[in-house]
Amino acid sequence: MLKVKKYAAIDIGSNAVRLLISNVIEEKDNQVRFKKNSLVRVPIRLGADVFTENKISDYNITRLCDTMQAFGLLMKTHEVFQYKACATSAMREAENSKDVVEKIKQLSDIEIEVIDGNEEAKIIAATDINS
Repeated sequence: MLKVKKYAAIDIGSNAVRLLISNVIEEKDNQVRFKKNSLVRVPIRLGADVFTENKISDYNITRLCDTMQAFGLLMKTHEVFQYKACATSAMREAENSKDVVEKIKQLSDIEIEVIDGNEEAKIIAATDINS
């Protein structure tokens, strides 16, 4: 019997916001397979705001909210089973990050975890998708 579930990852970085949707394929008597379904990248450049002004500008908050709403609709259309959304250094350093995360939650129903540098490094180092 073949089972396919879709999972998504959202990476909110200093330069771009990315959505990766992957198929996880389970088949009796075979190893689980992972296949990239879709990858979308939007170059919002949050770091340009944060590293000069210590906060995310209203302009980029609007762009980020629009992007996250679009990602939410894409995940719905693809029938994503589960997702994880992480934000890294720019969001971590922004003095208004909590407000931005809450606004995104209200507008798109996407929950964002702002991760610390150690967690970010662990994710980057985890290159074996099967584990």
